[in-house]
Amino acid sequence: MQIITPTKSVFRMYLTLAVISLLMSAILIAGCTTQPASTVAASSPADTRASIGDIVKNPAAYEGKEVVVQGKIASECGSGCWFMLDDGTGLMYVDLAPNNFAIPQLQGSTVVVKGVIRVAKGDPTLYAATVATDTRMYP
Repeated sequence: MQIITPTKSVFRMYLTLAVISLLMSAILIAGCTTQPASTVAASSPADTRASIGDIVKNPAAYEGKEVVVQGKIASECGSGCWFMLDDGTGLMYVDLAPNNFAIPQLQGSTVVVKGVIRVAKGDPTLYAATVATDTRMYP
């Protein structure tokens, strides 16, 4: 009878899988510590509510300004680092990556986004600082 012993490569594979599992668990646990949306969804008097239609019509007026926009997520990237927001007056690209956060798949959900408008080649982009749903706020 022959005894089969695992090779070093099998141990490395299991070690790699264990490390990846631990890292994924840490990321998921960290994502569960965000504040509820109710603490942020209500905007302060200083917040500038804006419609996407107004921003798209006159992007220079909003350049560098912090705004709050509410709408539905029309489409989003698979990793949650950007999405297209539709508020009924227009569609806008919302970028989350520069502020180092991502959201889970929320296509079709209504969200309130607070961030800064930047204009490149005449096209406005909303760089989100926060994204709030009915039940949760990101980051």
